[in-house]
Amino acid sequence: MTGQPGPLVTGLLAGSAVLAYDALAHYVSSDPDAATWVALLTALPAAALLINLLYRRLGLTAALLGGLASVGGALLLWPLVRDNLTHLYLLQYLGTNLALASYFGHSLTGGRTPACTTFAMVLHPSPSPTVIRYTRQVTVAWTVFFLASAGTSMLLYLFASTALWSAFTNLFYLPSLALMFIVEGLVRRKRLPPEERHGIIASVKAYMTASRTPPPPLTDPDLPPRIS
Repeated sequence: MTGQPGPLVTGLLAGSAVLAYDALAHYVSSDPDAATWVALLTALPAAALLINLLYRRLGLTAALLGGLASVGGALLLWPLVRDNLTHLYLLQYLGTNLALASYFGHSLTGGRTPACTTFAMVLHPSPSPTVIRYTRQVTVAWTVFFLASAGTSMLLYLFASTALWSAFTNLFYLPSLALMFIVEGLVRRKRLPPEERHGIIASVKAYMTASRTPPPPLTDPDLPPRIS
């Protein structure tokens, strides 16, 4: 016994935290009388990411100073942003989805290896032409998905009620991601032979591995080598 939580427990805790954050963000966005402490609580993930980045890059002292600066900045700017929190949530949503769309879309240009092909190469270093074609198409699909998510959120923000926009942005996003994974998994079962397809968990592990140590470039003649 190592005392460390298993992958299932870790995943459940992380998922619960994300769901709680989305619910709080929806509450703050859709209820003009939302409690101030709840609104401030939704700023914690961004502050935590900043502190973690400072710690990894510059050390503990910089992380502590960054944390104190974040608290001071939040208290100082709160009177200016408390009536415009939906703007911040919109920018966060657009920024996340457009960044992901850029990541997947950029990998389709300039002779680069498509992102999903890179993930597949972690599991099969020499993918077949069928896998190469399919993973390129999946990369296109994810690019379109993130662009469509950002575009839909923007349109709802401009032309629909705040409650509807917030429900789509904060409550529907995770189910839409899950649905995208499920649909892609079903299509994969029809398009790829059993020995060349893997489940969602294996795909996520491949993504994590590829993000740390990208595999070597493809040598298949149908796809130009990856260039950095």
